[in-house]
Amino acid sequence: MRAIQAAVLNEIRNSQTLPQTILDVGFGDGVFSHAVSAAFPNSDVTAIDTIIPPTLSAGGITWIKGSVEQLPFVSESFDLVIVVLSMHHWKNKEKGIREITRVLKKGGRLIVGDPLLEDWMGNRILGGFMQALDGGVFTDEKRIREAWTQAGLKNIEIRLVPHTMKTLYLITAIK
Repeated sequence: MRAIQAAVLNEIRNSQTLPQTILDVGFGDGVFSHAVSAAFPNSDVTAIDTIIPPTLSAGGITWIKGSVEQLPFVSESFDLVIVVLSMHHWKNKEKGIREITRVLKKGGRLIVGDPLLEDWMGNRILGGFMQALDGGVFTDEKRIREAWTQAGLKNIEIRLVPHTMKTLYLITAIK
């Protein structure tokens, strides 16, 4: 399992209360959504991405095609929202964070694992090269804190995930 996925699972496990409802934003191939569902079998897991691969089905997960910028859920629907390696692909990060904040229950948590333009990635040439390879647009710690605070999130913590070449960060907050 990737270091970032393990860090997210550990962050959930170390929560004071386990979530009843989990939203996985940008599930990609769906493998991590299945890992979350298996690790927390008493939680209802919903996974959303812009494209649903045809191989995904059942598994106790609700699969939805949609965008983070316009989440098709009523306000305060989820105890936990997780985002693993997809935030840098969002077209409008600020709108996505506002939508996630909207669907989080009061006291709900957001856990994001994503690359940030920090450490060596903060170098304009190296960071630009990595973004070109990935096809996404990375952001930095300062912009995360500003956007998340403006969206109404608090207790924002950003820390480097070990064993990721100083590229991947675990970002957490509470509504």
